Amino acid sequence: MLARRALPLTRPVRLSNQSSGQPVLLACDTTQGACSVALRKNGEIISELQVMTRGHAEALMPMIERLCEQAQIPMSQLQRLAVTHGPGTFTGVRVGLSAMRGLALALNVPLCAIGTLHAMAAAAAPSDQKLIVAVDARRDTYYTQVFDGQNQPLSAPQACSLAALESLLPDAAIRVAGTGASALCAIDGQRFSALDIAAYPHAANVLRLAEALSDETWASISPHHEPLYLRPPDASLPNPDKQLRRLNDG
Repeated sequence: MLARRALPLTRPVRLSNQSSGQPVLLACDTTQGACSVALRKNGEIISELQVMTRGHAEALMPMIERLCEQAQIPMSQLQRLAVTHGPGTFTGVRVGLSAMRGLALALNVPLCAIGTLHAMAAAAAPSDQKLIVAVDARRDTYYTQVFDGQNQPLSAPQACSLAALESLLPDAAIRVAGTGASALCAIDGQRFSALDIAAYPHAANVLRLAEALSDETWASISPHHEPLYLRPPDASLPNPDKQLRRLNDG
């Protein structure tokens, strides 16, 4: 059985300073331990999220279809798209990018790519402390990005060890989020404080970051977004030279 838990559709949230004439925007995320979609229509956001370890590819398009049906918006009327492009699981990153690239091509609409860690940071309330988002990628590797008190990026995403992660902002009280937060707090519970926010991105925050972009930025967005991978895949293709040697030895 796939590990998944469906959450109910959220109640529409009225956004500030939104006009009914703005483009209809759809956002999604499949990069980590959840699959989520969000849609804005006339200043309202509706969204759906499923926590899942596998099955993002099968879940994504039905979720988009349900959301459009609930909002009474045919998919043909979507005008802008946004998707997270990593870092995250290799399969998850590819699922979201491939689906949204195909949708953008079919609808002839612009697609914007948002960093996974930035989308996670967007869930945090502003503070006078800096924020580290750290995702445990196993084997003493953490996908990491540093943000200011307003949750705006201060660094590019990077992959680093726990020791390097601890030394990023020495001698400062720091907010931490993501699956790597517990490891940092275990090292120094006084300096690091874990935020009570989801350890995965939510498409509603992807949407909010995308809708903050100017019309000029949307007009200049390239349709070719590359996935952001910070390390090689754990699995590798078989080496044909080794296979031939084994056959010859046999």
